Amino acid sequence: MSIIDTSVKKPVTVSMAIVAIVILGIVSLSKLSLDFFPDIEIPTLAVVTSYTGAGPKEVEKSVTRLVENAVGSVNDINYIESTSMEGSSVVQVNFNWGANLDSSSADIREKLDLINDALPDGAGKPIIFKFSTSMIPIMIYSLSGSDDLGFLYDLCDTQISKKIEQVPGVASVSMSGGQKKEVHVDVYKNRLMAFGLNIDSIASTLYLENQNVAGGYAYEGVYKYVLRTTGEFISLDDIGNVIVTSKNGIPIKLKDVADIKWGYDPDSAIVRLNGKPGLTLFIYKESGMNTVQVADEVMAAVANLNQSLPADIKLIKMRDSSQDIRTSIGGVWSAGIMGGILALLVLFFYLWDFRSSLIIGVSIPLSIIATFILMLAFKVNLNIISLAGLMLGVGMMVDSSIVVLENIYHHRRKGMGRYEGAVAGTKEVILAITASTLTTVAVFLPIVFVEGIVAQIFRDLSLTVTISLLSSLVISVTVIPMLTSRIKVIKPVVGGTSKFLDKVDHIYGRFLALALKHKKLVLIPTFFGVLVLLGLFGAIIGKEGFPQVDEGQFNVSVTFPVGTRSEYTDLVTKQIEKDISEVIGKDLDRLMTHIKGGGIFAMLQGAADYKASLRVILLPVDQRTVGILEYIEKVRQKLKNYPAKINVNIQGSSAFMSSGSPVQIELKGDDLEMSDKLAKQILAIISKIPGVREPLIDKDDGLPEFQITIDRDLAAKAGLNAMSISGAIKTGFAGKVATTIKSKEGTDIDIIVRLRPEDRLSLDDVMSLSVPSPMGKLVPLLSLVDFEKTFGPTLIKRKDAIRYVIIKADVYGRPVDQVVAEIQKAISDKVYLPAGFSITYGGSFKDMQDSFVQLGLAFLLAIILVYAIMASQFESLIAPFVIMFAVPFGALGSLLFLFLSGSTLNITSAAGIVVMVGIVINNGIVLIDYVNQLNAKGISIDEASRMAGERRLRPVMMTTLTTVLGLIPMAIGLGQGGELYAPLALSILGGLTISTIFTLIVVPTAYSAIRKRLPMKIHED
Repeated sequence: MSIIDTSVKKPVTVSMAIVAIVILGIVSLSKLSLDFFPDIEIPTLAVVTSYTGAGPKEVEKSVTRLVENAVGSVNDINYIESTSMEGSSVVQVNFNWGANLDSSSADIREKLDLINDALPDGAGKPIIFKFSTSMIPIMIYSLSGSDDLGFLYDLCDTQISKKIEQVPGVASVSMSGGQKKEVHVDVYKNRLMAFGLNIDSIASTLYLENQNVAGGYAYEGVYKYVLRTTGEFISLDDIGNVIVTSKNGIPIKLKDVADIKWGYDPDSAIVRLNGKPGLTLFIYKESGMNTVQVADEVMAAVANLNQSLPADIKLIKMRDSSQDIRTSIGGVWSAGIMGGILALLVLFFYLWDFRSSLIIGVSIPLSIIATFILMLAFKVNLNIISLAGLMLGVGMMVDSSIVVLENIYHHRRKGMGRYEGAVAGTKEVILAITASTLTTVAVFLPIVFVEGIVAQIFRDLSLTVTISLLSSLVISVTVIPMLTSRIKVIKPVVGGTSKFLDKVDHIYGRFLALALKHKKLVLIPTFFGVLVLLGLFGAIIGKEGFPQVDEGQFNVSVTFPVGTRSEYTDLVTKQIEKDISEVIGKDLDRLMTHIKGGGIFAMLQGAADYKASLRVILLPVDQRTVGILEYIEKVRQKLKNYPAKINVNIQGSSAFMSSGSPVQIELKGDDLEMSDKLAKQILAIISKIPGVREPLIDKDDGLPEFQITIDRDLAAKAGLNAMSISGAIKTGFAGKVATTIKSKEGTDIDIIVRLRPEDRLSLDDVMSLSVPSPMGKLVPLLSLVDFEKTFGPTLIKRKDAIRYVIIKADVYGRPVDQVVAEIQKAISDKVYLPAGFSITYGGSFKDMQDSFVQLGLAFLLAIILVYAIMASQFESLIAPFVIMFAVPFGALGSLLFLFLSGSTLNITSAAGIVVMVGIVINNGIVLIDYVNQLNAKGISIDEASRMAGERRLRPVMMTTLTTVLGLIPMAIGLGQGGELYAPLALSILGGLTISTIFTLIVVPTAYSAIRKRLPMKIHED
C-alpha cells in the first residue's frame, strides 16, 4: 500500500501526525534564538600586542615582524596583514574559508609563546581576537547626570558593569569615557637631580615596598601560625613615606622629592551623549546566545540599577539591537503573511470554492511549523536571512498542492469516486511534482557548498527553503488527498470566473496552435532576441556587493592633522555635532561622540588625540521618510569644509558583510617615501571620478617626532646603556605604572610615576634632563644623545610582509563596478609604477568579484543538478534540454525587473537568479510530463503539446501567481532590513513572471519541433 493509499484510507492517523507536528513545531519555535543576522564567523584572527611609548617604525621592527614570522607557518592561511602604529601592533591573519579557527587559534598561541622572550621589554603579551558578529555590542548604554566624571567612572567600574556582567548570556561590558582614578607621583626634576636619583629607581622602589609576603609557618604549643609580612600601601601617606634614598645619613622619603595625590588618567576618552559629558557602556553577548533574551535580561537589570543610583544619575539606552531584530523580523513575518493571503486569494479566484482554497492553504502553516522542528535540529536560529528563506517559500509551498488538488478534481469531474479520484489524481502527478520540488531544492545545494561570505549568509536561507519545500511536498501527497477525499461533491466553477477562465484557455490554445504551425518563425527570433537582451541588460545594469542595509545608524570619523591636541579636537567636534543635528533635525534620535577611544574597534584601529568618532542614531526606519544613504550624503556635504579628514559610513551588523570600502586601492611597495608620493597622485586621480565620495589615503600625515639617538660609546663610558637612558626618558615623560593600591571597593588603582607637569611641557625639558650613572654622578642627556626634529609615519601597513598603503573612497549615485572600472583605466593611463611596486583592488569590490565567481559556480552546478534530476525523471536527454529553455527567459526577467526597479546586480539579487533556475523550470516539467502522457496514448506530438498546454494552463497559472504574489511584499522590501532580501525576491519574481509567459508558448513548441526531428519512445506509465 502506497503512502497515498494509506493517507486516504487512514485519515485519523494522518490527523494525529498533523497534531504531533504542530505541537513539536510550537515547542521548537519557543526554543529558537532570535538574531538580526546569522552568527557569521569571519575566518580571521587578530593578534594585538601593546608596546607603550614606541613609534610605528619601532613597533614594526621589534614586534610586528616577530609576530608575522611566528604565525606565518600556521596551516590554512590565505594572507597576513599587519598595522604598526604608535604603541601597538595588530597582525591580522586571514584564513581560507572553512578553516577551523579554534584549532588555528591554538596553533597561533603556541607559536606566540615561543617568541615571548624575544619581544622587547615593555611589550605586552599578544592577545588573540576572533572576528564574528558577536563582537558587535548588542546594547549601548550611557551614564550621565554628574559633572564629576571620576565619580561616574568609579560608579560604573565598581558597581554597574559588574552587575550587568552577571546577567546570563552577557560576555563582557566595556567602558569608554569618564575619568579613571589614579595615584599621581609627580616628581620634581630639580630635587631628582639634587639627590642623584633615577626616576626609574623610584618606580622600582615603590613596587618592592608594596608587598604582602607569606613567610611560612611557626608553631607555639598546639597552634600553627601563618607568617605574613604586610607592606601593601593603604593610603597616600604610606606611599609618601617610602624611603627612596639617603643623604648624609638622613633618609629621603618620596614625599620629599614628589607630590603624591589622587588624580585621573589624562588619556581617558572624551565622551558626549546628546551633547552632555558622560561615559558609554558597550554590552557584548556570548556567542550563540539569544540576543533578544539577553537584551531583555539586561534591561531588567538596568531598571533595578536605575532605582538604586543617586538622584539625577541614570543609565540611558542608546542602542538596542534586540529592537532592531524585533522590527526586522516583524517586517519579514508581515511580508510572509501578506504573501500567503495574496496566494490564497489567487486560489479562491481560480477554484471559486472556499473549502478547496482552505485545503491548499493548510500547506503553508503546516510546512512552516514543520520547518521550525528541523531548524532546531540543524541549529539554525531565527534571523532576517532564515526567515526570508521561509517567507520566500510561502508562495511555493502551495505549488505541489495546487497541482495535486486540480488533478484530483479533474478525475472527480470525469466520474471517479472521491477515494479513487484522490488516489488516482495524486499518483498521476506525483512524479512531476516530486521532480519539480527536487529541482527547486537542488539549486540551494551549491549555495551551501560554495565558499566565502555568500555561503555564510545564505546557508540559513537555503536550509529553511529546502526544509519547507520538502515538507510541502510530503503534505501535498498525504494531507491534500486525505482532505479532498472527505469532500463528497465537487462544485463546478460557474459564473463570471468560469467564463473568464474558459476564455483565457481558448485564447491561449489558439496562440499555442498558431505557434506549433509556425515553429521556426516563433523560435528563431525569440531565442535570438533573448540572447541580445541578456547581453544588453547584463552590460547596463550596475553591479555591487551586498546592498547597504538601513539599520538606522551611521558613523562619522573625523581625523584632524596629526599632533592636534585633544582640547582642539573636542572644541571643533562640538560644532560638528551641531551641524549634524541641524542636517538631520527631528529624525535624529541620539548622537554619541568619542574622542580618543570607544569600544574594541577603537583599540584595533588606533585611537588618538586628533581623532573623533561620532555615532549618529536615527529614528526607526518606519518613523522617518528619508533613507540613511540620503542623510549620509547630506552630512558629507555639510561637513566637507572642515580642516579634517571626514569619513561617513554605515555602521551596524551589516558592516561585517564587507571587508572594506567600495573603492579600496592597495599600493604595495617597501619605500615609504615613494608610496606617499604615488598615493597622493592616485588620490588626485580618483577624486575627479564621478560618483566618488570621501577619497582619502588611509594613513595620517607624518607624526611629529623628536628623535633621540644614543651614542653608545659615550653611554658605556658613563656606565649607562640604551635601556637605562630610554627608560628614564619614558618614565619621566610618559609615566610608568609602578604598582597599585586597593580602593575601598577592592579594585586596583594604578600608581603612576613621572615628572611634574611643569617639568615635562616642552622639548627644552627633555634636553635639560640628566641621568644618574651607577657611580652616582649626574650625566646630562645632551652629552649622551643627539636630538633631531622629524616626521615619522603614524602607522605602517604590511600585507604578506610587504608594506602597502590603502587609498579608499565611498561611492554614491553610481554602481560600484562602473566607478572602479573608470578608476582602473585612469590609474593605468596616468600612473607609472616603479620596480617593486604593484596595485591591487580590495574592499567590497573584491568581495563582490569573489562572491560573483562563487555564485557563477553555484549557477552552473544548479543547472547541472536540475538537468540531471529531470533527465532521471523523464529517462531522456531531450525533454530536460527543452525545459531548460526557461532559464535564459528567467534570467532575462530577473535583469529586466532589476533594471526597471533601479536596483543593481548585487550578491543578493545574483543569489536570487541562482534560486530562480530551480523555480522557472517547474512549469515546463508539468507541461512536458503531460505531453508525454498524451503522446504515449497515441496522440500526435503537435496535438499532445496543444492539449497539454490547455489542460495544464490553470495549474501553471495558479502556481505562478501564488508564488509571484507571495513574493511581492518581500520584493517591496518595506521595514528595516528589507534592502537585504528585496533584491533576492525581485530577481525570482521577475524571472518567474517573464519565463512563465514564454514557457507556455516556447517550451511546447520547441519540444514538438525537436521530437519530430529526434523521435523518442514514450511509455504510458
